[in-house]
Amino acid sequence: MADFVLVTHTRWSETPRVRHQIARLLRDAGHRVLFIERAGQAGREGPHPLREVEPGITTARGTRLLHHQLRVLPLLHRADAAYVGPQVARIAREWGAAKGCTVVNFMHDGWYLRERFPGSRILTVIHDDFEAQSRLPFRNHITWTLERTCRASDEVFALSAPLVQRLSAWCEPRLFLPWAVVPYRAPVAPAASRDTLLFWGYVDNAIDMDMVRALSAHLAATRPGFRLLFVGPTQTKGARERIAAELAALPNAELRGPCGLDELPLERTMAAILPYRRSPAIDSVTLANKSMQLLARGLPLLISAMPAFLRHEFVLRLDADGGIEPALREAGERFEQLQPMIERFCAENSPASRLRMLGVQPTT
Repeated sequence: MADFVLVTHTRWSETPRVRHQIARLLRDAGHRVLFIERAGQAGREGPHPLREVEPGITTARGTRLLHHQLRVLPLLHRADAAYVGPQVARIAREWGAAKGCTVVNFMHDGWYLRERFPGSRILTVIHDDFEAQSRLPFRNHITWTLERTCRASDEVFALSAPLVQRLSAWCEPRLFLPWAVVPYRAPVAPAASRDTLLFWGYVDNAIDMDMVRALSAHLAATRPGFRLLFVGPTQTKGARERIAAELAALPNAELRGPCGLDELPLERTMAAILPYRRSPAIDSVTLANKSMQLLARGLPLLISAMPAFLRHEFVLRLDADGGIEPALREAGERFEQLQPMIERFCAENSPASRLRMLGVQPTT
């Protein structure tokens, strides 16, 4: 059993993403995990003591001086690191982290961890294009911390091909994609009985409603019995009401709240849809975090935007030159033929494969 300290800008209570998945992956491999959450703002939100949120996973958090997007000068980054760094080290000591524990950093500004954890292996996972997502009209302060974080890490992983290319200026990053958290399960119902296209994820502003309307109209004209099913939470204020109103105006669309995939009518689902619009965040996606869960249920992916998305026979573009129909026809007519390819892809992207990338061997 080894100790892993995960340092993030995320709260454990947020909708699970790769940080949570890696925490559970390490825990399920027999290791102890400390998940240090996004720090609270000093003077407004106090620290949070150690607490076990799941068997084998403990969380805690300290406080920060300034939000990371607002540290526009190196001096501000250094001041915050001098304030936050000792808290991170203290939390790890109180948890009982062994000397030489592995630190998994999910922050673009985690360059100070090398000093706070001498002798530890520092693994950095860059999961978003932090520069492109800067809230300010300039981003030099983010580049400053991102470069130093990469150079201070023993190994750097990136969740998309564009991020690998960007980080290559400072290190030798490795592509680290989501993995199949559940084994592949072959669909039972035949393609001929499937009449649903499923969106499962954040029902939010990233969805291209023009594409959804075009898809709805095309289904109504060519496949009158088909429907679009949107399932998931919303993060952006006001987006739920707007999207709900737009979907309600469509004759074949339905919106539901968040629920697990296996609670949905998967036996009627022909494919999963990822109808996104172009944006810096979307442009950097190589494999959406939810994709492996959808593929593990045998569902082909119908996508739009995401120019860096992995190319496979079971990934079909709704916005290709031929339009929507070729992607729908391919998904329906080749549903059974695509299953061996999907199964092989899920097997190649297993939990064990990601543990090996992290240099970890299961102990249970």
